[in-house]
Amino acid sequence: RSLAAFHRELAQACKAQKLRAPARNTVALRIAGLDPLKATRRREGQDASRSLQGVGGEPPAVTAPLEQVQIDHTVIDLIVVDERDRQPIGRPYLTIAIDVFTRCVLGMVVTLEAPSSVSVGLCLVHVACDKRPWLEGLNIEMEWPMSGKPRLLYLDNAAEFK
Repeated sequence: RSLAAFHRELAQACKAQKLRAPARNTVALRIAGLDPLKATRRREGQDASRSLQGVGGEPPAVTAPLEQVQIDHTVIDLIVVDERDRQPIGRPYLTIAIDVFTRCVLGMVVTLEAPSSVSVGLCLVHVACDKRPWLEGLNIEMEWPMSGKPRLLYLDNAAEFK
């Protein structure tokens, strides 16, 4: 409902109780000062407010590699086409794991399927494994020495992480 409609209802309620109604600007300032998380929770319920909610305050201080790894997805700005008839197949998704301490990419996976627990699992396998055979299979001559088992994973509230 709009600010104008809310202010009209408030003015009517104040009039019914023989109270002076606040000015519209006063109401607007009070609404602007509300905590968005609490306001959404009261107005639309817990599920609607979940996307506004943080993951639990400040993360602990990170002091070593693999102590904290963050995983997330993004759509790659590219359209994959069929090699035979050049018809669009879709846009790929990148799932990536980054070590918070070193800021190095520990693992990744590119898929045409939307992010899921499978793409997260494949990314975690890539985090844990030696990358040399994978790089050799792609004829890439470089080192990627980062691998191991993360101590803590930090994830957003996406469905595939639940």
